[in-house]
Amino acid sequence: MYELAPPAVYAHESVMTNPRYRARVQRVVDACSVKRDIVAFRDEDVPGLVERAGLLGKRVAMGTLDSVADPILMFHTFRFEPDGLASAKALQARLEAAGQRGGIAETLSGQGAFRWAGYNQAGDKAGHDKVCRPCWRIHLQEGCVHRCLYCGLGGLLVGMVNVEEYCVHLRALIDAHPWQKTYLLDDDADPPGLEPELGVLGPLIEFFGTLENRYLVIHTKTWNTAWMRDLKHNGHTIVVWSLSGPTQSSAIEPKAGTTEQRIEAARLAQEAGYPIRYKFKPIVPVKTWREDAARTIETVFQRTKPDIISLCGFMWMDVDEMKRRLAPVADILDPEFLAAAEAARDEVRDTRTKPFPPAMRARLYDHYLAEIRKHDPGVPVSLSTENFQMWRAFERKLGMSATNYVCGCGPQCVPGIKRLVDHPFRVAVRASAAVPGVLMAREED
Repeated sequence: MYELAPPAVYAHESVMTNPRYRARVQRVVDACSVKRDIVAFRDEDVPGLVERAGLLGKRVAMGTLDSVADPILMFHTFRFEPDGLASAKALQARLEAAGQRGGIAETLSGQGAFRWAGYNQAGDKAGHDKVCRPCWRIHLQEGCVHRCLYCGLGGLLVGMVNVEEYCVHLRALIDAHPWQKTYLLDDDADPPGLEPELGVLGPLIEFFGTLENRYLVIHTKTWNTAWMRDLKHNGHTIVVWSLSGPTQSSAIEPKAGTTEQRIEAARLAQEAGYPIRYKFKPIVPVKTWREDAARTIETVFQRTKPDIISLCGFMWMDVDEMKRRLAPVADILDPEFLAAAEAARDEVRDTRTKPFPPAMRARLYDHYLAEIRKHDPGVPVSLSTENFQMWRAFERKLGMSATNYVCGCGPQCVPGIKRLVDHPFRVAVRASAAVPGVLMAREED
């Protein structure tokens, strides 16, 4: 587990009254460098914790804070039965009425185990501007300990501990969706951070190890994989590292694994039989981005053999917001890229791929692709959460298109796959009625 000094530790009454769940929390607390009492809470206490105890006070982009501490730890259980769900929905409504929107209100009320991501399907407002695949996403945590300057998921880490009950309902979800082969865990958290003390991720990995042609995907920046080696995973957990060069990893992602540590963690996982992949995501164009890319990619292929590599430039915000979040390290940004972002304000205003204009993002991708091909001419390389325009420009170079590419976490991207056979936007059919509580889950943004 990471070395942590949480300001406070909270556990829901459903955790405190269950010996197995409480033991999980106690192991985490015992491993922390600063010991905290576990404060029990009930549903009716949550609004007060938000309003008076500062539960969400540090849940902002971490680069905007004068100092960044470890997050508050909160432990809860998912609600799956009708009575529990009704109570959870009532609490969610209270939180939303008080201004807490999106996933956090749902998470604090014990919901959000499974969320439908309807990307590039009817009703997806960003469908023209973000190529991704419709699928079910699965969750056990929300929040992170890595302190990346651009990220707003600090301040509070909520972990769900009823993994055995969770897997029963997850099995029903899997059985109802035969077209989905892989399940991405926690796109708003980094699951290995509290392990193995929390003891939640291991049972989930071993659950997938019992399934036929179904795979868990763990997307992470961690160094912490040694504990995973002896699990009965059966090759059915794919570990995908968000990888960055030495400058970015040390200056912008301070508590994540360094470049070397992430690659070593991947080597250990691969040695233990886990399929591994990399996403260079997000690629922040620091002054040394070219040499950092070359050095990192060389190390990747010296030590590991990835199944798939994906590329994604820094995006999702305008240039002013980027500068605000990266203010502590503003002097390390490539001035040519920064000037291009300033000049392209109007060009990229209505896109999700801002702040850098297409020509500059293409320059990043061309360089990374050339470096990768020096070492492996055949490994699949794709773009992650890019738009159709960029895909049209790169499909010949990549040998894949926006509708058949393979990526780190796509719902049909099983180990060893080189290209999709089925159209990913058409094959996905949501059958949520087969799973208790899922109809009440929100859709991913």
